[in-house]
Amino acid sequence: MTKRTGLTAMALVIVMLCALVFAACAPDGDIDSLDSIPDITSKEESSEEISEEVSVEPGQAHPPVVTDVVHVTEQTVIIAGNCDEGCTVTATDGTTEASTESISGYFIMEYTIDSTNFSILSVTARSETLTESPITALRVEYDSTAMKRIDGYGANVGKGSQVYYDFDLASYTGVINNIDKTTSSTLLTQTELKKFRNRVNTYLNNFRKRADNTDVDIIYVLIPNKVTVYPEYLVDGTKQENYKTRYEQIVESLQMTDVITLDMRSVFEAEKAKGSKLYYDTDSHITEYAGYLVYKAICDEIAKKFPTAAARDLATEFKAEEKTFKGGDVVRHLGIDPSHLSEKATVYTPEFSLRIGNEDEKIATASGYIYKYEKYAEDDSMLLNSTVDTLAFKLLFATNRKQLPCALIYRDSFAMNFSDILCERFNRVMLNRVGDFNINLTDTQRYYGYNAQGKENRTVDYIIVICSESYLDLIARS
Repeated sequence: MTKRTGLTAMALVIVMLCALVFAACAPDGDIDSLDSIPDITSKEESSEEISEEVSVEPGQAHPPVVTDVVHVTEQTVIIAGNCDEGCTVTATDGTTEASTESISGYFIMEYTIDSTNFSILSVTARSETLTESPITALRVEYDSTAMKRIDGYGANVGKGSQVYYDFDLASYTGVINNIDKTTSSTLLTQTELKKFRNRVNTYLNNFRKRADNTDVDIIYVLIPNKVTVYPEYLVDGTKQENYKTRYEQIVESLQMTDVITLDMRSVFEAEKAKGSKLYYDTDSHITEYAGYLVYKAICDEIAKKFPTAAARDLATEFKAEEKTFKGGDVVRHLGIDPSHLSEKATVYTPEFSLRIGNEDEKIATASGYIYKYEKYAEDDSMLLNSTVDTLAFKLLFATNRKQLPCALIYRDSFAMNFSDILCERFNRVMLNRVGDFNINLTDTQRYYGYNAQGKENRTVDYIIVICSESYLDLIARS
């Protein structure tokens, strides 16, 4: 958050005085002619202008390197860049100050300038072990054309350089800020909740009728978003406007039906207490470790009836590897170049055969089953692949192990990083397209399996619905 301070840095006084002197000497007061103060007109220029090596004293922090300055309103900008590990970065014009803690050697902060022309900022870094850095001087313009995104992907910068979407913030506060500057509630009405419960029970009853009333189940798996598990990331003054959240409403409603409900919030909060990394810092999605936790919760439930479908062991059956990824979806929607920020994360590669794709492309194509896929869009990107014939689309999987159950799986993008290992725990799976939660009961009889005696069932054994908090409307109001 931005706050008011007095002029406390002598270096800043010098920078401001130099700016005024040079401005007076420039033709027609053309401040753009100042070589000593970078004019941030583009990401490329800002990165080039201030990336020069600056010598520092022993024990002194290096000056922050600003890589991106992006307007979100006329006077408010997002400032991002790199600094020494563990530093707090501060920007000030001598009157207004903003600070943020860095993550992994980068920082992101929001700053609002006082002027309707431009402001000259002094940006410095320091930590518990490093004294304050030399000043990075930064010129920030007023932009009368700038406005916050209204396409549903507006993003925010919280404490400690954390970022999150507007709709995730709305899920927490319970209030949506509309384009016309009015507000509306994110909560469902009692009528909507009743319709939701009736619809869920109807799906289950009709599913069991198709299965000749055999022991089949629908499992709903709910995954909270980042700010629900880490509300401390939100800026000071953020508060919940309602007595409960939409997420809590849906969990309570599902628990009033006959379906199986797996609420991952308590699992995540327990893992948070252990210091586990559950969400990416620059992306809205859960990490692969958190994905494994969801996978295990589902498999633990299925193993009650199908012991051979128990979850694979993370410690012994996966290879853990730390990778460095470019920035994720939220920083991209903030307008920050993802290549300017990097984030380390652990990926888990199965050391067992997934057996969910046919190695022969012709056979796989002819049978309608997937041939091969890539989980991530690029090797150094945490963005999940969304092209045709990837885990984002409707796919059929078959491991051809009759002792395992069969299922229809409906999910959003939060399930993509564990969709492959989840499908491996079934005989046959229809994995529906990401974001499509329209349950098709006809499909339950297309991908049926076998009972314990090897006899064909009339339907699949499970319908599994995996939905993150960010997309609850897709199941609640569909």
